[in-house]
Amino acid sequence: MDGVTKWAAALCFAAIGCTALQMLAPKKGMGNIFRMITAAFFLCCMAAPLLSMKSILPINIDGIPQEVSAEVIKERVKQQLHERVTEALFKQLDRAFKNYDISLVKVEVNMDTEEDDSIYISGVVLYLDKQSSQKLMTAKEVAQGLLGVEVDVTIQQD
Repeated sequence: MDGVTKWAAALCFAAIGCTALQMLAPKKGMGNIFRMITAAFFLCCMAAPLLSMKSILPINIDGIPQEVSAEVIKERVKQQLHERVTEALFKQLDRAFKNYDISLVKVEVNMDTEEDDSIYISGVVLYLDKQSSQKLMTAKEVAQGLLGVEVDVTIQQD
């Protein structure tokens, strides 16, 4: 705690000194550059204790592979993109199905990315709960109208 008190006192002195020097600097020309230099000095004084801190989280460098394959990164990005698209479609369809009292359980998206990184969705499979079994056709029509792709609707099996 003593270190924090000393840092705060030094910061106050630096602020007073920088303010006094800025007041003495001319208003135009080199004065603008001088003000910028004193502001940078003050920021450095403020950040100096943070730079001397040790890392909060220890990093295990041995666990990091030497070379990361571009294919591995590309596959991971593709997987994350698929997860985000599936999640977004689930939210959108679930919101639309609330108006028809249809309970959506799960969404599976058949998708691929083109060479220009555009997303191509070839089909969607929706899983409804058993209470919504009478509304399969309604769910299919609503989903196809909303998404514009072929949609298969099934009942979730326990």
